[in-house]
Amino acid sequence: MIESMHKNAGFTVPLLKVGLWSLPWGAYSVLTYFKQYQPFSNIPDIPIAIDAALSFAMALVIAFRVNRAYERWWEARTLWGSLVNVSRNLAVKVKELPELNAADRLQMKQLIVAFCTGLKGHLRNEPQLQGLPGFEHATTEPKHLPSYIAGRIYRTFQTWKSEGKLNDQQIWVLDSEARVLLNVCGGCERIKNTLMSISWRSFSVQCITIYLLVLPWEMVDDFKYWTVPLTMTIAYFAFAGEGIARYVEEPFGLEEDHLDLDGMVAGIDESVSEILGD
Repeated sequence: MIESMHKNAGFTVPLLKVGLWSLPWGAYSVLTYFKQYQPFSNIPDIPIAIDAALSFAMALVIAFRVNRAYERWWEARTLWGSLVNVSRNLAVKVKELPELNAADRLQMKQLIVAFCTGLKGHLRNEPQLQGLPGFEHATTEPKHLPSYIAGRIYRTFQTWKSEGKLNDQQIWVLDSEARVLLNVCGGCERIKNTLMSISWRSFSVQCITIYLLVLPWEMVDDFKYWTVPLTMTIAYFAFAGEGIARYVEEPFGLEEDHLDLDGMVAGIDESVSEILGD
């Protein structure tokens, strides 16, 4: 119940801010009521062609922003879906190796879960090796936590090989899954560190602003007192599109619009524990 309220609050706050941003535009549109008086009487009527061109430009910019942001969100979700699959596949293959004992399987289970948990913290700028299963007594904090844990997984494979528990073919089979771990990490880092350019983000806001500056002067002759609520409504939808794009294009945060990394890590932990007989 509390978690649900937290998520709803995270979703409501940005839309509430957007609603507040629409209020000044409603106040601005009141000026159009004085169009028949000085000094506003000198403002020329806005041709329909100009209004149509501005409307098309704003719609195109917002659609592009939202689509690009959603593409980033969906790519991140696809990468984490791959992480879920490869974690299960690696666990299944480790389970079927006849020479490994319960302690070996438990060790690999801890490493798989540690990698997923560490990647989540790494993407949220909260890496903490000591908080991961199997690393409670670690004394150092690696600069790149996912790479460190992936290295431990490969060292474990080599240890099993030196003990006669794995042969070269079996290592190749395990490597086909383990290599995907850092591929997923690299893809997520690319999404996190490469946002849409500042120039484009500024341009989209400027386009919306110019459109809203012109809009009420074009509407007032036809809609009279309805110009204020109509301007506020259009401003809300325009800035809501931009606001949603800004939230969604960074998918690794803690808001409701962001990916549920905690839930996916918990699902991986449950699946891997069941497969390896924890």
